[in-house]
Amino acid sequence: MRKSVIALSIALIFAAAANAPAYERGAIFYHSSQGDLIYGRTSVLELPCSVIKAVFGELKSGHVGLYIGDGKIIHAVRAGVIETTSENFMTKEDIDGGAKFMGAKVPADYADKAKWPDERKDQLMLIAKEQVEKWYDLTFHKQTGAGSGDFTCVGLVEYVYEMAGYDITPQGYYQGGPGGKTDTQIYNCLETGFSDWEGVNTFAETVQFSKFSHPLEYLAGLEHEGSKYMFFPYTQYIQATTINLYEDPVIVTTQLPQTVRGEVYSQAIEA
Repeated sequence: MRKSVIALSIALIFAAAANAPAYERGAIFYHSSQGDLIYGRTSVLELPCSVIKAVFGELKSGHVGLYIGDGKIIHAVRAGVIETTSENFMTKEDIDGGAKFMGAKVPADYADKAKWPDERKDQLMLIAKEQVEKWYDLTFHKQTGAGSGDFTCVGLVEYVYEMAGYDITPQGYYQGGPGGKTDTQIYNCLETGFSDWEGVNTFAETVQFSKFSHPLEYLAGLEHEGSKYMFFPYTQYIQATTINLYEDPVIVTTQLPQTVRGEVYSQAIEA
């Protein structure tokens, strides 16, 4: 009986994959960080005490990439803005650590051929490819471009769409109050001399940048009127200007990048 269930699960996965439509170029991929965490999804707004840890993947803010067709994506990672196959959107380390693919989104009017003719989509792809080989914004001083060293993952996607004439997330700086969340964090680590240091972090729901406080904030973050700000992927993800490509969870599962599809396959076998 167990073998029959396993065989049926595998058959259903591949049958769905065969019938599922491919992602359209311009789709925006999202995944959470390890532990299925992503800054802003809950009321707990915590940042790593060490700026170095934040730069090297412990920000827990998730990741964003742009699908450009033919099984390829462009995304900003620590090595810079790169073009690669979609199977590299999530690393094995991410998957093993519990990161989850959150789906793909497109502009709300993307199906309107009058607003998004092939020529405009061609322009979108060209703009994205022009950013390849630019450096990553390791200190988060600009985040949304446009020079080399000025892009984070979410900032890159935001910039590419803006240059194609579509604003996903309104420009703005959230300091607290309506339109987002606020949380107090007590930092205590080497950087604070192992003494308590109180900071107030925010998460913007309606504009790009969230104000944050950090004991080493002078080293990182976009400065605006004397405060530091960060553009988090989940802020872009929740905007009503984009919609999910597929509502059917089976279709979504079978359309994941190859590495993730392999993970689903192995889970079906072990079930």
